[in-house]
Amino acid sequence: MEKQKFGEVTQSSQFSWANNFEVKKSRIGAKNALFQLLKSAIERGKLRAGDRLPTHRKLAQHLGVAVATVTKVYKLAESNGLVVGKAGNGCFVSTCPLSSNAIQAGKLTYINLSIIKPVAHYAELYLQKHLSDLSQHHQLSDLMEYNAESGSLTDIQTAKLWLTSQGKSFNNREVSICSGAQHGLMILITTLTQQGDCIAVEAHCYPGIIALAQQFGRKLVPIELDEEGMIPSSLDKQCQLHDVKLVIAVASHQNPTTAVMSIERRKHIASIIEQYKLWLIDDDVYGFLSNNLPELSSFIPERSFYLTSLSKALLPGLRVGYLTYPQSFKARIDAAIRNTVWMPVPLTLSLASKLIHSGDADKLITQQIETAKNRQQIVRNILGAYTLHAKENSFHVWLKLPEQWSAEKFCEVAKAKGVLISNNHSFLVGPRSTEEAIRISIMAVKSIEELRFGLEILKGILDNDGRL
Repeated sequence: MEKQKFGEVTQSSQFSWANNFEVKKSRIGAKNALFQLLKSAIERGKLRAGDRLPTHRKLAQHLGVAVATVTKVYKLAESNGLVVGKAGNGCFVSTCPLSSNAIQAGKLTYINLSIIKPVAHYAELYLQKHLSDLSQHHQLSDLMEYNAESGSLTDIQTAKLWLTSQGKSFNNREVSICSGAQHGLMILITTLTQQGDCIAVEAHCYPGIIALAQQFGRKLVPIELDEEGMIPSSLDKQCQLHDVKLVIAVASHQNPTTAVMSIERRKHIASIIEQYKLWLIDDDVYGFLSNNLPELSSFIPERSFYLTSLSKALLPGLRVGYLTYPQSFKARIDAAIRNTVWMPVPLTLSLASKLIHSGDADKLITQQIETAKNRQQIVRNILGAYTLHAKENSFHVWLKLPEQWSAEKFCEVAKAKGVLISNNHSFLVGPRSTEEAIRISIMAVKSIEELRFGLEILKGILDNDGRL
């Protein structure tokens, strides 16, 4: 039997989802009855993503109701993300119906695989518990007062407890708290460099670094990457060619390539930084995924600034980041924090403290890592025929595209089919790369079903060999 094509509804099934209309209409009225039947048909899979719905007039004639009633129901369904209206083409079931973690853009609903983040709803019960406890045992207004710019002594002790639990060292180093890793990057870049200075970064790097360099007038020098991240010989060569002042490196689960530096690679990079008397920002936001490895900065503590946050490990909305650095920089770091955000928010610091001291933060990380492992297996099952780069517990995947695809075109086609991903040029520093790749963030969606749905769409595009 020939398979039904995507978006095609047979004549016999065109109205079948509304078979119980008269029964429901007698109880709750025509509009409510029709909306409930449509919603149920989509949720149960009777109407599939991409199916074209009957025209307003045809459905109204079939059910014996006013065209205006059908129009109101379709508009209500569209506002709830169930359907998409396309001018001149009709009304279609959304490519991601009822997604609780979708991004609304115009009149389309997308499966968002473009943001690296933990699965937030895992923390729901912990948040309810600790926020309730804070309200019962604290004067909440006290947690909205001014605080020390780099955190109170209690907050610093919590930071040290967290760093210790993750196997990170801070002996003979200062510890300060910033408002997330992006804020930490900003204050370190502006503290350690001046306008026009050169900063060595991975050739494909976190876009937030590129944005900061553009905003503050720093020049980025791309360092080539391999399966272990930043290549020492490339760093050495660029240090000879340019007056590099600072190196920013992600040694664990590099964004976007997922590369992890071995201990030997970390030592080698540190030795080059020492040789040229550079500063290092050790951006370790994914270090919790490789806490069996010593942080890069531990091999050159006197010239390094370690940065991590709770955004990827626990919750993005906490906006809590931790910095460790040489004691001689204490006054400058405190001033930079004060001059940019004045202080971290005491309420979110208190919530972070509750999560960490109770052990709930450790439970959350364990759950996130197990989820990442399961989802990586799903990725391999669906996209295993293509070139994938990821560790078993990575929160994202770096997929090399077949040669007939450009990354921009692939992302454009994926978006048209309802899936958001990131193309390699968003991360690129320097000349355009000959390699075409995409980053897929596997933890960005709430459910495994939504992830599978999105990955199957991507597989369908890849399997078409660019003939679209």
